[in-house]
Amino acid sequence: MREIPFVLFGATGDLARKMLLPALMTLFRDHKDYHLQVVGVADTDYSIDGFREYVSSLLVDSGHFDEAQIEAFVREVTYVRGDYGAGSLYEDLATVIEAEAEPIFYLAIPPRFFEVVVDRLEAAGFAETGRVMVEKPFGRDLTDARQLSSVLTKAFQESQIYRIDHFLGKEAVQNLLVFRFANSILEPLWNRNYVSRIELNMLEDFGVEGRGAFYDSVGVLRDVVQNHLLQLLCLLLMEPPLSMSSEAVAMERVKVLASMEPLSLAESVLGQYRGYMNEPGVTPGSSTPTFVAVRVRVNSWRWAGVPVFIRAGKAVDATRTNAIIEFRSPPTMIFDSNDVYHLPEPNRLIFEFKPDDLIDLRMQAKVPGPNLRSAPVSLEVGRAGGPVKGEEPYAQLIDDVTRDDQSRFASEESVEAAWRVVSPLLDQPASLLYGAGTGGPREADGLVSEFGGWC
Repeated sequence: MREIPFVLFGATGDLARKMLLPALMTLFRDHKDYHLQVVGVADTDYSIDGFREYVSSLLVDSGHFDEAQIEAFVREVTYVRGDYGAGSLYEDLATVIEAEAEPIFYLAIPPRFFEVVVDRLEAAGFAETGRVMVEKPFGRDLTDARQLSSVLTKAFQESQIYRIDHFLGKEAVQNLLVFRFANSILEPLWNRNYVSRIELNMLEDFGVEGRGAFYDSVGVLRDVVQNHLLQLLCLLLMEPPLSMSSEAVAMERVKVLASMEPLSLAESVLGQYRGYMNEPGVTPGSSTPTFVAVRVRVNSWRWAGVPVFIRAGKAVDATRTNAIIEFRSPPTMIFDSNDVYHLPEPNRLIFEFKPDDLIDLRMQAKVPGPNLRSAPVSLEVGRAGGPVKGEEPYAQLIDDVTRDDQSRFASEESVEAAWRVVSPLLDQPASLLYGAGTGGPREADGLVSEFGGWC
C-alpha cells in the first residue's frame, strides 16, 4: 500500500474543521489503495495528543462516522506546531516525512502566507516531489492571480499544482459531463440552432451567516461567479474533449472562457440585501454586492447569439443552484395550449444541484380528454441508487490528487481567463437594495424581460 504524507497547513482553521478533516476521515474509512499519513500544521498550542483529541471530538460531533473508526484514524494523525515562516517548522516536518515520499501539501491558510510557505517548502527540498493544493479564490483579480501563480510556479511545476474549486468535485456536477457526452441524442440539439437561451442560478435564502468580514472582502462575483459559475458554464458549453484526461478537459474549458466577452455593466444588475451592513464584520457603509444578474456573451461557432444569463445572490426567496437549457419553440403551434393566453412553455433541460440532485426534462404532453390540448410535464431523473459513499467533494478531490488527476482542478490558464471575463464588474458597487427573502432587485427582471422572464 502506498504511503502518502498529507500535510495540512491551517489544520485548526474553519475549512479544516468543517471540510478537510471529515474528508480525510472518509478516505480512511473507505479503505483506499493508499494510506494518507495526516500531519496537521498550525500555530495553535496543541500537543500531538491534544490535536488528536480535537480531531476526534469534531468527527464525533459530525455524526457521520463510527467511533471505533474515528479512534483508529486519530491514532495515526500527528501534529507539528510552529510559525509558517520559521525554518524550524520545516525541519520538524522533515523528521516525519520520509525523504523518498511524494507528499501532498494543502494550504488551508490565508493567501498572504502562501509565498513564505512555498519558499520554505522549496528550501527544505519538499517541492521536487511534492504536490500543493490551494483553495479558491485564486487571487482578487487578474493581476493578483498572476502574482499568486508566480509564487506557486517558482517552486512547483504546473503538474504539481492543484487549484481547488470544490464545486467541481460534486457528484451532480460531474454527472453533467457524463450526461452530455454519453448520450448521443443530445449532441444534434446542443447548439445555437436549437437552444434559445441558457440560465445559471446560484441563489441562497440566507445571508453571510457569521462570515461578514470574509464576504465583505470578496462579494458575490469573487465568491461564486469567477469560479463556480463560470466553470459550470464551461462544462455546459465546451466541445467534446479528445479524452477525459486532465489536459484535454482543461483545454476545452479554456477555449470556452476565451470565447466569452468581458461582462458588461450595461447588461448587469448588482444589489445588496437590506440589513447586510448590520452583519458582524461588515464594514460600515459597505457597497459590496451580495447579488448579481448578468448576461454573458459567448462568441463561439456553436453558441454565438444564444443569450446566457447568470444569477447569484444571498438572502433571496429560495435556495437553489441549477443550470437550465431552454430549447426553441416549434415554428408554429398546431395544438391547443392549456393556457389560451400564452404559448406553451418551451422544452427545458434542467440540471439541479441544490436543494436536490436531479435532471429534469420539461416537455409538452397531451391533456387527457377529447381535445388535442397540451400541458407541460416533467421527466425527472435522480442519481441511480441515491447518494453514494465517498461522494463528499473534498474527499473526491484529495483522492484525485493521489492519482495525479487534475481534470477537476482549475489550470493557471483557465483561472486567468475567468478573471478576464469578470474584471469589468469586480470593483463596481452595489447600486440597488433588495429586501431579504425577496427575489433580488426587481431590475434584474429587466435583463430577461424580452425572453419571457427568468425560467
